[in-house]
Amino acid sequence: MNLKTFNGKRYVFCLIRKKYYLLTKEELVRQKIIYYLIKNRGYKVQEIYVELNSSFYNIKNRIDILVLKNNRPFIIVECKSPEIKISSKSFDQIMKYYLRFKSQYLVLTNGIKNIIFELKNNGIEFLKKIPKNIF
Repeated sequence: MNLKTFNGKRYVFCLIRKKYYLLTKEELVRQKIIYYLIKNRGYKVQEIYVELNSSFYNIKNRIDILVLKNNRPFIIVECKSPEIKISSKSFDQIMKYYLRFKSQYLVLTNGIKNIIFELKNNGIEFLKKIPKNIF
């Protein structure tokens, strides 16, 4: 990751948004997931959207990470700071995003715990890793 210090504060360069952001705990989690998606799972920078503003039934949301495949929502990632436990509130939040975008996979992470799942007709299938981008 590309880091720099300005006025005593640390900043990280976001490959997707093409600028530096204050290095908060949540931003560090977000950037680690972005790097993982690109370097380990084969997704392209052009397929990833970060902090995407969205509105659904007049409720404004900001999705941490949305990955498109064939121009369709494929993965939604909700990032939390490491000290925030993944809870039913986190699950409710990502499900609101799912209702709007109908992505195939959903990921909840606080950088320590990762919950990766796919909603299927017969329920939820939990995965150990985010699926690779298969061309």
